[in-house]
Amino acid sequence: MLDWPGRVATTIFLSGCSLRCPYCHNASLLKPTDQPLDWLDIVHHLEARRDWIDGVVVTGGEPTDDPDLPSLLTALKDADVAIKLDTNGSNPLVLALLLAEGLVDAVALDVKAVPARYGEVAGARSISAQVRECAQMLIGAGIEHEFRTTVFPGVIALDELPRIARSLRGGRLYALQQFRPTATLDPKALAVAPYDEESLRAAARACTRFLPTIVRGISRTED
Repeated sequence: MLDWPGRVATTIFLSGCSLRCPYCHNASLLKPTDQPLDWLDIVHHLEARRDWIDGVVVTGGEPTDDPDLPSLLTALKDADVAIKLDTNGSNPLVLALLLAEGLVDAVALDVKAVPARYGEVAGARSISAQVRECAQMLIGAGIEHEFRTTVFPGVIALDELPRIARSLRGGRLYALQQFRPTATLDPKALAVAPYDEESLRAAARACTRFLPTIVRGISRTED
């Protein structure tokens, strides 16, 4: 009930990601696996639970790095399953294909930093131009979408968040996600203290000038 607000969804994690964000909590999924998987097994799993599952979230890792992603989404669509994709925006050509083929119903796009600092947060690889292209694609696509930033102190300054929000003007929703110092890729990130709740809420209010903005991860409710 958390991965796709408003739906009871099951989540499929695909391995492989070319980024190395220090706060990543799915470090075990960064390396691609060559273990074969029959998509029909997943479809059968979902069909057996159709009475109470009304969506699938495909995440990672980075799903768009997987060349088999379109075939997975096609199998899910053939089974009449609603699909939400989580992506870091590194592969705009793949996202364009998925949108054109109608293979996703919703997309959550990570916007990790302002362009000048993208390399710091993504592990020395800047994909800011690709992310910007994906963001504009989603704003114009007319499907459910949200943008989100994990607010990691030391790499993300609070006064940079409105700048990010301004670049997403026209989007449906921006979520500021509280950094949690647990199970991080970089052990040094475990010693980083998260921003306090009021500071995050103040940043969200500033971002709301450009698009609706909420805070996630600081309480059971969202503002």
